[in-house]
Amino acid sequence: MKVKLLTTMFIAMLLLFTACDKDSITEVVLPSNSITLTGDISNSFDAQATAVLSPDGSSIVFSLMMVPKGSVGNSENSLLITKEMAEFPAVGTYNISAYQTDTTAFGSIYGLNDSTLYIMSSGTFEITTSSSTKIEGNFNMTGPLFDLTPTEGNELTVKGKFSTIPIPL
Repeated sequence: MKVKLLTTMFIAMLLLFTACDKDSITEVVLPSNSITLTGDISNSFDAQATAVLSPDGSSIVFSLMMVPKGSVGNSENSLLITKEMAEFPAVGTYNISAYQTDTTAFGSIYGLNDSTLYIMSSGTFEITTSSSTKIEGNFNMTGPLFDLTPTEGNELTVKGKFSTIPIPL
């Protein structure tokens, strides 16, 4: 189960990286996007956000991708929040979980670079506005460093807010 979730999230990240380049007409940046990191890494930066619904085999996946403002095709400091669903999420507060046993929760990965990933295992993802013209909200989540030989510590907390125009199928 965990491997399927990681594979789905990784594929979604790759699709969003390749779809959102400097010439893309679908990339929308609104001014109130930010990410703050604490724990293993201390950093804070303005971000650009893209929210999409995309097919994944026989299902449809909602993805919110955030990267530092001005980065193009770069996988550093990227946040991906996903959930299998046929439409954009409704206004509400949702749990973040690394396990697919919680069918109401969203999954999330923070990529520091190409080889360092944090799998968010707890926290919240709040949608404050959800319409065909705007999706916005905030998040506060924590997760361990993804490592095949887990060690104690190595945890990251990711907080932020987003506002973007959703891109339908």
